[in-house]
Amino acid sequence: MFNIPEKPFGQYDILLKNGSGHLFSASVELACRDWNDERGRRTECRITLRWDNTEIQCIDGHFFGSFKQIRQQLALQDIYPICYGASRKIIVTGMALEMGLGLKVYKAALGSYPTRSDLVHIFATGEDVEPVTVEVQEEFHRQWLKSVKI
Repeated sequence: MFNIPEKPFGQYDILLKNGSGHLFSASVELACRDWNDERGRRTECRITLRWDNTEIQCIDGHFFGSFKQIRQQLALQDIYPICYGASRKIIVTGMALEMGLGLKVYKAALGSYPTRSDLVHIFATGEDVEPVTVEVQEEFHRQWLKSVKI
């Protein structure tokens, strides 16, 4: 596994917001590696978030999972990313995790299914981004599932 080189997956500039409302710039670097072993196909998606003189790095089986880990560490410092991957009203599907490595999520509303036009990149931003903790985002997902009776 450690002999398998990482493939760069891009770099993004995002904004972070602290509890007092101060905005500051950060960069996100993505890399991924995958391989086959006795358990089948394996994937590691790494995100490195950098701002000021600080760096947080997390690895998961998809980028959305890595970003959730980073967000949990940021929340301990009362810092929240301003992007769709950290927004309240999004849902992530198994297909997005499997085929897109968790780089895209759907903007969602209670009681309705999102369409392809609701698909957004986790590091994109818009006026409808409402940064929240991982727990609040997961609670919205549970409410959405109940609202569409899945």
